[in-house]
Formats: sequence, C-alpha cells, structure tokens
Amino acid sequence: MLRNSIIILFLMFLAFGLSFGQFKDLSVEFGVEPTTIFGNKAATSSPRTVTADETLGGGFFGFQNAITLKTVWQLDSKGKFAIPFGLEYVFYRSLYRIPYTASVTFYLRHAIDIPTLTLGFRYNMFKLPFANVNAYTEFDVRGAFVGKSNYRVRIDYTNYDSVFIKDNSFKNAVSRFGTGLRLGFVGEVVHPWYVNIFAGVCYVNLLFKDDARGELLTPTNTNETKENPVYNFFAGFVIQYRFGK
Repeated sequence: MLRNSIIILFLMFLAFGLSFGQFKDLSVEFGVEPTTIFGNKAATSSPRTVTADETLGGGFFGFQNAITLKTVWQLDSKGKFAIPFGLEYVFYRSLYRIPYTASVTFYLRHAIDIPTLTLGFRYNMFKLPFANVNAYTEFDVRGAFVGKSNYRVRIDYTNYDSVFIKDNSFKNAVSRFGTGLRLGFVGEVVHPWYVNIFAGVCYVNLLFKDDARGELLTPTNTNETKENPVYNFFAGFVIQYRFGK
C-alpha cells in the first residue's frame, strides 16, 4: 500500500509538470534525502527495558531513509527566484537485538513514517565560475503527518524453541507544522537534466505540540511530561528535469 501511494504521488506530480510543460520556467525534482535527528535524546536513545522513572526511547539513531519529490517554479527571467512545492517522505526505522540471558534474546523494532508537504522560497545566490552550476538557499514551511508508532517486541526462547511476538501502537498519528532551511548547488548535466545537491536543517514540530501525548517519536508516553522540539539534519541528491526549451 505504501509503495502504491508513493507511485501515485509521483505520477500526480509528473502529470502536473507535463500539463505545464510549455512553460520553460517549470522543473521537477526527484531523489533521496537521508535524514538524521539531533537535539532530541528521547527520539534517538535506545528503546531498551527501562526503570520506573525512565522513558522508552525511539531508537532512531543515525541517518534514516527518505525520498523527496518537488516541482520548482522560476519567478523571474534571470532565474534568481523560485517557488518549490513538494513532498518529503521519511521512513524512521530502528531495530535492536538485546541478549537477556544465555537462552533468551529480545528483538525490538520501532517504525514511524512521516510524509511532509513543503512550500518554500528559493534564491539563487551566485553562479560558480565553472560549468553551469548555481548556488542557492531555500527557506520553507512544512506540514508533517506523523504516522502512528509501530512497536514490536519479539522474544526468542532458545531452550524451548519458541518465539513470543507482540505488536503495539500506543501513539496515534498526528500533524505538526514546522520550518526548514537548506543550502545547495544545481548543476547542468545535459539539458534539460540537472543535478541538485543540498544539505539543511528543519524544525519538525514548531507548532501544535501536545504535551499530553508526550514525545513526538517515542513508542509510549510513559513518564513523559512534554513534547520536546525535534530537529532534523538532512542531505540530498536529486535529479532535476526542466520543461520547455
């Protein structure tokens, strides 16, 4: 179902681009955007068994897989200003293996999907002295749909040749609004194909935090009293296609 949804969204953006293909100032971008969380211990700490006064971590340490799809509309003839609109989709996944005793092993899996709609303003700062490469900065506002938390506990009992599995969804899906900032370079490969390489940061839950729900990216709200800010660092490599001549 998830794969079909991504394909449908991609076709929708492609159809949108083709419908305005006669305008030379429109382009479509698609590629990967690995993302990592920083400044939020709850989201990145291990979801191991905790004591009575501790919280259960989200386990999302390191870079997570993500894809991005955008349309970019140039506003002026000199190509200085543009409005990018699109979709980012982050697949948060964590998997831990915890040897409990010589014959008992815990496997903990935590998963959350976050599709995000973005609307930004891009400014091409300057053109590099070699090839056809432009450096740009981009600011955006974003609406994130944080999917429900899927938490699985699997216990392997070696001596008894048995397995216990329990799936939990303690936190339902919610929506959050935030902002982002990126710096990047767009270079021509063979017209109308270009490459966009960038890096940036975003504030996922700037608006509509819910302290009663607890942390945004943890499996449960046990011992959680507030929703702390979630910041992401991301780096991306996307292919850009420009319509028109």
